Amino acid sequence: MPLYHVWFATKHRKWLLEGDVEETVKALIGEVAIEKGIDVIEYETCIDHMHILLRATDRPGLSRAMNHLKGLSAKRLFEQMPDLRSAIGTDHFWQRRYGWKAVPEAAAAIIVEYIRTQDERLEKYER
Repeated sequence: MPLYHVWFATKHRKWLLEGDVEETVKALIGEVAIEKGIDVIEYETCIDHMHILLRATDRPGLSRAMNHLKGLSAKRLFEQMPDLRSAIGTDHFWQRRYGWKAVPEAAAAIIVEYIRTQDERLEKYER
């Protein structure tokens, strides 16, 4: 199965992926992946966006996986943190779209390292 590097942002690129929200989102992404049988290899957040490396059968399979990961994680996040919806001023946690790139098997380790080290590139997010 092909590998895909996928990235997507919070709605309006709000800085929401910190503290309890970040930890809850990470847990939910992991839960949804297991529940839906999505082969997630690595994932990490970075203030206003997330990167995931996953396997999918094909492009439609990637689309289904992303619908599950983004849709269910947002739904469950708002269920677990009901005040978050009003605090951020929107009914949507994630932006509608996502970026993706097919990854050759030989480059998987490089992408995994890139995803794992998101917090090392926070300089542009300094307040």
